[in-house]
Amino acid sequence: MINQDIKSILNLRNIKATWQRIEIYKVLNSSNQCLSADEILNMLKNKNFKINLATVYRNLELFVQNGIAVKSTINRKHFFEIKKSSHHHYFVCIKCNAKAEIVDCKINLIEEELNKRNFKILDHNLEVYGICDKCCGRKE
Repeated sequence: MINQDIKSILNLRNIKATWQRIEIYKVLNSSNQCLSADEILNMLKNKNFKINLATVYRNLELFVQNGIAVKSTINRKHFFEIKKSSHHHYFVCIKCNAKAEIVDCKINLIEEELNKRNFKILDHNLEVYGICDKCCGRKE
């Protein structure tokens, strides 16, 4: 995604398109998984950008508040990703913190049952913890 596209996305939400916000957006958008603020910071520093963790957090929260990004809490740690039309859940290895997306969420079945009881789901969070194949010593 080019900078002008990112600037347009930010400007549509009345967010000033600073270089920090553009670069944070690029990192989030180029990832196929959710990222912690620390991971984003390290990626930016590896690209020789001078930025601190507080700036990353502040801009991630701004993205969440304005519907650009989604924040998930996995194993009591916050992770962020660009908001997509569908929601995502992750399996998290408790040893190495590797994350793998859970592809088929059945929340719609639960939502149907709750709708019958006049209960409207506003949001949900699914956390699955275990040990990945790598940490178990198994090879694929």
